[in-house]
Amino acid sequence: VFSSDELGYPTEYTAISSYYGFRILYGVSNFHNGVDFLAPQGSNIYAAESGIVDYAGFMNDGSGNTISISHDSGISTMYCHTDETFLVNAGDYVEKGQLIGYVGPQYLSSGIMNGNTTGPHLHFMVLKDGYTINPLTMI
Repeated sequence: VFSSDELGYPTEYTAISSYYGFRILYGVSNFHNGVDFLAPQGSNIYAAESGIVDYAGFMNDGSGNTISISHDSGISTMYCHTDETFLVNAGDYVEKGQLIGYVGPQYLSSGIMNGNTTGPHLHFMVLKDGYTINPLTMI
């Protein structure tokens, strides 16, 4: 399923509910810096490439629970709106295709929103040189 020269899918669900680029959300045009895979709560999330986990925790920037991985190719991947069960920690080495977490709920057990989300899905981001790029050009 995972080829060595491209990123693997971060979930087995490939339907996309929101693409990379400008979109209208809550009546306002904004730039969507990743791809939203329409995956049910509890769905598996996989590392799209081997690398070192930089971060696994809550981000207060709209990402909610997030796992960030740096890869030898010079890119980073981010998996946002995960549930509260992190299967990896900062500093862990992960293999391409390794289970790293699960798609989370819209609201966490504390009652706060799991980032800017209208419901369960995986927001998948790819960064190169600190800038987001369209993940679909890499999968």
